[in-house]
Amino acid sequence: MLAEALKIVHYLALAVGLGGGIAAGIVAHVVGPKDPALAGAVQVRLARYGFLALIGLWLTGSALLTDYGGWAAMPAWFWVKMAAVAVLTVAAVVMQVSIKRLEPSARAARARLLRPVMNGAAVLAVVFAVLAFA
Repeated sequence: MLAEALKIVHYLALAVGLGGGIAAGIVAHVVGPKDPALAGAVQVRLARYGFLALIGLWLTGSALLTDYGGWAAMPAWFWVKMAAVAVLTVAAVVMQVSIKRLEPSARAARARLLRPVMNGAAVLAVVFAVLAFA
């Protein structure tokens, strides 16, 4: 039962993180040109939720490994997935630091660079997870 609960939380966190990343891009494209302040505020909130979701993914994913024999028993595709997760995590941490330290215009410029990296890494992590656990 615990494994199923962990998987449910893991999948929900994945939905929040990836969905929030895609939503942030839409907000930037649709709202950003008309109201940069509103777009920035929404994107900061989405980034915060996405970062919390990423933490949840790390916690639940690590806990789920016990069902698969632990870290050492993971197939090669798992490690490729983890490389994508590492890229995503570094970019997400950089974005969180940028939110705290940069002015809105500089933060928006940083987000324009990091958003495709984070979204791409997240998609690749899902693809490689399917290959690892299918």
